[in-house]
Amino acid sequence: MEKLYEIYTGADDDSFEVGRLLFEENSWQLYLTLDELGRDDSLLLIRKSAVTRLLDQTDYLAEIKHRQELLVQKSLADPFKLEDKVSLIKSVESLMDLLPGQVVCFGLEGEDYQQWGYIDEISDGQVSFAAYPSGKYQPFAGVVAVSQLRRLAAFSGEWLLDNPKFKKDFSSESATENLREVHLKEDPDSFAVGRLLCADDDFSLYLTVDEIGRDDSLLLVKKSAVDRVIEQSEYLQDISRCRRQLKEKRLEDPFEVQGKAANIKQMQDFWQLAAGQVVSFVMKDEKKADYGVLKSKEGDALSFEQYPSGKHETFAGQINLDEVDRLEAFGGELTLENLH
Repeated sequence: MEKLYEIYTGADDDSFEVGRLLFEENSWQLYLTLDELGRDDSLLLIRKSAVTRLLDQTDYLAEIKHRQELLVQKSLADPFKLEDKVSLIKSVESLMDLLPGQVVCFGLEGEDYQQWGYIDEISDGQVSFAAYPSGKYQPFAGVVAVSQLRRLAAFSGEWLLDNPKFKKDFSSESATENLREVHLKEDPDSFAVGRLLCADDDFSLYLTVDEIGRDDSLLLVKKSAVDRVIEQSEYLQDISRCRRQLKEKRLEDPFEVQGKAANIKQMQDFWQLAAGQVVSFVMKDEKKADYGVLKSKEGDALSFEQYPSGKHETFAGQINLDEVDRLEAFGGELTLENLH
């Protein structure tokens, strides 16, 4: 397996990307990046001068490699066929030849923030971005010199689904597939998206979806921790469109969480399924998640045991369900944690 790097591009020592170096050319480096699960994520073209540090021997990288190996076994490592693009790219010029007609994420020299845009044309050292409708971003339109670019990432699944060439076939469909935005009081502007499975007096259970519409996890949320629930929004329509596109490619449920959800009619069904699984949970008035194997639930007492993790500190002990704001099970990351 090729060497992976933690790629640091700023002053924040906790913020980095993970990828393997494909080639270097003049002032550029091209990486195939991976997401937090170890799946192929995007092609990242970046100025050498923008890379402040490269690490190739860390516990985090060892964990990502382990996850990647597990995903390869299940044919989940490259859902959007990025390796096919990699085989075509031998130079910066050959990458640029593939970019017209693509939605990309880019940053300019001297600027820390990133922008999104649809590349209409690249010629004479200029990148022309055309306006396009997006349910998630405020896209950039205009012309940028290639020499101004500090970084450019393309072919991520998220941006492929945001491509207007593919969106037009779904433009007449506005149904939100019973999805809801669940905004929490701790950060009302940040929200989970999911379909309500069941509820009791204190908690609601959702089958959540990720940022591109894939089934993600079973999320238990305390009702008193919820700021608001939104059932109709432009974002929900866009995520639903993404789901319909993913379903055509059979990519909407990579970790087969729908099968778990189908067995849940009441809360007790969830607790029976979650026993023995790695879960994450956030206590009242906290923001940081804890991780552990849920051993049992007796009344409102939840018992946990530790497990070996290359990424998280894990918890052993007992907590009261009344002190939990949310608890998550069967997400992709939690599934991979459970396979150690």
